[in-house]
Amino acid sequence: MTTPTKCAYCQAHATQLCAACRNVVYCSREHQKEHWKRGHKLECKCYELASNELLGRHLRATRDIKMGELIMREAPLVLGPKVASMPICLGCHRNLLPPQKPALNYYKCSACSWPLCGPECERSAFHVDECRLMAASKFQSKINYNPGQPVGKESAYCVIMLLRCMQLKESKPAAFARLCELEDHLKERLETPLYQVLRANLISFIKTVLGLREWPDLDILRIAAILDTNAFEVRQAGDRIKVRGLFPGGAMFSHDCVPNMRHRFDDDMNIMFLAKRPIAKGEILSISYTQQLRSTIQRRLHLKQVKCFECACARCADPTELGTYAGAHMCAKCKVGKFISMDPLQNAANWRCEVCNLIRPAKEYLINDAKIEAELESLDKTTPQSFEDFLYRHRVELHETNTHILQAKYALTQIYGNVKGFGMDELSDVSLKRKVELCEELLEISNLFDSGWSIFRGNLLIALEEATVTQAMRLDEASECEAKLKKAAEILEEITNIMKHEPEMQQLLTERKQILDAALERFSNNA
Repeated sequence: MTTPTKCAYCQAHATQLCAACRNVVYCSREHQKEHWKRGHKLECKCYELASNELLGRHLRATRDIKMGELIMREAPLVLGPKVASMPICLGCHRNLLPPQKPALNYYKCSACSWPLCGPECERSAFHVDECRLMAASKFQSKINYNPGQPVGKESAYCVIMLLRCMQLKESKPAAFARLCELEDHLKERLETPLYQVLRANLISFIKTVLGLREWPDLDILRIAAILDTNAFEVRQAGDRIKVRGLFPGGAMFSHDCVPNMRHRFDDDMNIMFLAKRPIAKGEILSISYTQQLRSTIQRRLHLKQVKCFECACARCADPTELGTYAGAHMCAKCKVGKFISMDPLQNAANWRCEVCNLIRPAKEYLINDAKIEAELESLDKTTPQSFEDFLYRHRVELHETNTHILQAKYALTQIYGNVKGFGMDELSDVSLKRKVELCEELLEISNLFDSGWSIFRGNLLIALEEATVTQAMRLDEASECEAKLKKAAEILEEITNIMKHEPEMQQLLTERKQILDAALERFSNNA
């Protein structure tokens, strides 16, 4: 595409290209600001909405996008508790802490009795409309703090997010219209046990207890289905927030098991989408709705259950999962071949050994795989020994890049150096070397599944950098120490790029920089 040469505001000769969309130029910063106010704000995007039979509506890059570039920032259309939630404040959405005195209850809203942080949250814009409705119907929340009993998830929160969506119809018709444009997969969901329960209990509560009898049952269930299909989990660890948010723009990004983007949330719970790697013009913009370390059949079953679609991306369609054989088991007959699905896009397809052609039914494979997964999840996460023992027990049955092996190895990268008795300074040279080797091995795998500036790679690099600095400080040979520290500096620079949009990581990065600088200074003084 030819770069324009006339200012989009005054038509004078111009060379200052809009950094975001790169479709217009300006003669000055002032004219760029004026053009933004006149409507360019709505047009300034590096993507366009497209549609096809396989993906439905999706977003496609309209220009080349750089790694790390912010592609979209969007405020939540609706925000609220998850279907089953720990006790949270309906005003600020923070998890409620136990009362200071065990005999006391949570602070309760004076009108509807839902737990809140305090009187100020009764006036929150999030809560006032639902509070007015529930108070008018004389409904009172029964969520209480019980001293001596563990705090658990409360199913009563399932109505809140749904109610907030329904109330948009009167309070914000345009927002409600945007909500209704989203995919729902209601037909598939109506057959599930969850929606049968919703139909029996939630509908009755909304129409009978809250008095919203004018709403047809299917319209209420459709909103529930829209939320289940499109809502993002919003987390703010420092502020004790873990809720659901609906972002209509963000819902247009496609899923791919090897995505080119990642998302995060800022302090105001706006969603931000970032390019994990360079994206070429015309590429489909994608995020992952599932865990990349899982095998194809695990990912596809999860996506079918939660999002109601069958993934057919390049990784899912490849029986070898891009050469990693993440879902494969070793053949018990020939001992050298790997079992792979004869049709990975059909979950019920038989599995066959690549070497001896022995065939196993999918059901047999799934039962065995589920047992291994349950074993992995039950391991003691406070010691590396339980995971090392798991790897040893399954060394014949599972090859080194099987999904369960990868997950165990990732757990070890986080356990070595971070749990009691295995802190970084407590690790033996052998254990420290083991941590480095595991990090490097998983980074190679991440280049296939989750490449570029991904959080997974960032976490691995943090573990690797810390271990590398520790190794360096144990070396007597100056040249070896210097080489290790230079490698650590390169790793830390990459971590800084990956994590620059993650505020909660900045303190850690500052500390790592201080430790590395001190190590370099010590090396320089001793050289």
